[in-house]
Amino acid sequence: MLVAHGAAQGTEISAPEWKLSLVSGRGLIENPLDGREDGETFLLPAFSYYGKRFFVSNLTAGYSLVENKRFYIDLIAQPNEDGLFFQLDKPEVAAGSVTSFVQLREATEVSEIDRRISLMAGPSGTLVTELADVSFSWLYDVTGVHHGSETHLSIDKQYPLFDGAIGWGIGAVQKDTDLVRYYYHFTEEEAGVFARRYAAVYPPGDVTDQYVRLQFSYPIGKGFAVRLAGRYSYFDLDGRLPRFIEKPETLSWFAGIQYSIGNGR
Repeated sequence: MLVAHGAAQGTEISAPEWKLSLVSGRGLIENPLDGREDGETFLLPAFSYYGKRFFVSNLTAGYSLVENKRFYIDLIAQPNEDGLFFQLDKPEVAAGSVTSFVQLREATEVSEIDRRISLMAGPSGTLVTELADVSFSWLYDVTGVHHGSETHLSIDKQYPLFDGAIGWGIGAVQKDTDLVRYYYHFTEEEAGVFARRYAAVYPPGDVTDQYVRLQFSYPIGKGFAVRLAGRYSYFDLDGRLPRFIEKPETLSWFAGIQYSIGNGR
C-alpha cells in the first residue's frame, strides 16, 4: 500500500511528537486479485505519534524496547496487506450464498469470495546508517484468522533534495504456507471437490513478494507541500493458486498537495 507501515525513529524523544497530514489529489492502488477492482482515492490521510516508548505510524503501532541513534528494537502490530486487497472491492454476495451451485461449475469466482483482515504482530529491528536503514521483522497472526506468519526485510532512506526530501525503499516479504493457503486458495465450501484438485496441482507454499517504492515532497508554504509517491510490487506466484492473481506486477501511486499540522517532522 502507498501508506508505509512505518517504524519508530532511531533517535531519543524527550517530548511526544505528533503529526497529522491530509493529501488532496489523486491516487490509484492496483489490485492484484482476479476480477477485483482497483482502489481509487482523492484523499490520503497520514498520522504519526512518537512518545517515549509507544508510537503510531499510519497503520503500524508499536512499543520501543531498545533505542539509540544507530539501532533500535520494537514490538509492532499492523494489518496484513493481503486482507486489505479483498476489502478494496468487497463482493456484494457472500461466498456462502453461492456455494450451493459449486458442484455445477468448476469453482466460485475469486471476485465472489471474501477474506478477513488479520492483525500481525512481533519483533522488529532496524540498523540506521548514513547510506541506508536496514529493517527486519517477524510478524505472526495474533487474531487467529489464518495462524500464519510473515517475515519482512527492507532497505530505506530519505535524503534532502533542493528544499524538499526524496525517499526510497526496496524490500521483500516472505509469507508462510498457512497465510498463503487462507488468502490465495479455495476452501472446500467455495470449490467443492475441485479444492483438493487445485491443491494437488498447485500446492500451497511459502511465497516471497518484493517491492520498490519512491516518494518526494516539496514545501510550498506553511504546512503545505507537494507530495508524490509510487510503489511497484511483484507477487510471487509459486505457492499461490494462479486463479487468484490477475496482475502479478502492480504499480500504485498518489500525487497531490499535502497539509500537515503537529510538532513532528
